[in-house]
Amino acid sequence: MTAKKERQLNYELLRIVAMIMIVCLHYLSKGGLLGDPARVDMTATGYTAWLVEALCLVAVNVYVLISGYFGVNTAGSQMDNDQRSFLEVLKRPLRVWRQVFFYSMGIGLIALVIGAQQFDLYQFFSYCFPIVTEHYWFATSYVELCLLMPFLNAGVMHLKQKETGYLIAGLLVIFSVSKTVIPMQLPWDKYGYDLIWFIILYLTGAYLRRYEIKWLKSRFRAIALYLGSAAVIFASFFVIRIFYLRTGKLEDLINYGYTYNFLFCYTGAIGLFLSFAQNQEGALSERFRKPIVLLSKATFGVYLIHEHMNIRNEWPKWFHCEAQLGNTVVGFLAHMILTVLAVYLICTGIELLRIVILSSVKKLCAGLKSK
Repeated sequence: MTAKKERQLNYELLRIVAMIMIVCLHYLSKGGLLGDPARVDMTATGYTAWLVEALCLVAVNVYVLISGYFGVNTAGSQMDNDQRSFLEVLKRPLRVWRQVFFYSMGIGLIALVIGAQQFDLYQFFSYCFPIVTEHYWFATSYVELCLLMPFLNAGVMHLKQKETGYLIAGLLVIFSVSKTVIPMQLPWDKYGYDLIWFIILYLTGAYLRRYEIKWLKSRFRAIALYLGSAAVIFASFFVIRIFYLRTGKLEDLINYGYTYNFLFCYTGAIGLFLSFAQNQEGALSERFRKPIVLLSKATFGVYLIHEHMNIRNEWPKWFHCEAQLGNTVVGFLAHMILTVLAVYLICTGIELLRIVILSSVKKLCAGLKSK
């Protein structure tokens, strides 16, 4: 299968939407707009921020679902091929690592040179070893997942539909349903920031690729699942918060539903994913193919730039995000949209420049070798 055939516009557009949602999440959290969920004086703007958080929370899960959806077909049963080399298995995680290292070290060195960051040995190690130090938690879990993808693909290809479904259901009961219904912090619960949760999402994406969920075939139902799940997440926050304000109990559980492995964050991600899956290739005009594919290719770079440890807490200050707590709901939403788009487009421009430069260097090296 060629790269062009793999790039379906609906899923490329979903990547873009998901990354914009992720920037929104960081705008809210790093910008201090969520604040203390137990505070008494929460305004309409504060509640709106938590509602937007619920709507965008599914974005990270969606990214891993996409990986499972396409990964199971691209690698398939290649683990059965005796000629599959060790380097081929490592090709994907190495590609991700190179991009992560480029920005981790590159931005870190720039910060040191311009004096924005004082030299600190521990932080320098974080620049050098971004995966093992969890400089970017998503990148760490994703590289770990990449190492397991050939084995997961081989397993899915050899299991029947019911067996795959039972496997996913069993994992969900342990790692999602239990934490959703039991009102306490479970010892194993990492809130979905860990490899185990990524494996569950990957297997779910693979299942969606291989088998059809008939009752979610309708786009209306898929969108309803997404919006309904987000509504449940926000409602859990609202109800528990009211209960806390009246009784002084359950303070630690007010924002308990705002975790990636919360069951309704999982179902919401599936709903959003399937709502884009219903959009067939021909539904999007070919005139938008180039910009959509171009923006989609830069999405991971957007994450690596704006979430670098020297930038993640600074850009919200540059845009005065925290000041929006005192703004009206309309003013807050307008500021959020403009800020998120600005951050997204600036980071996209930087990533596309990196891609062009690296492509030019590769062509130059290839030309020198041919001579």
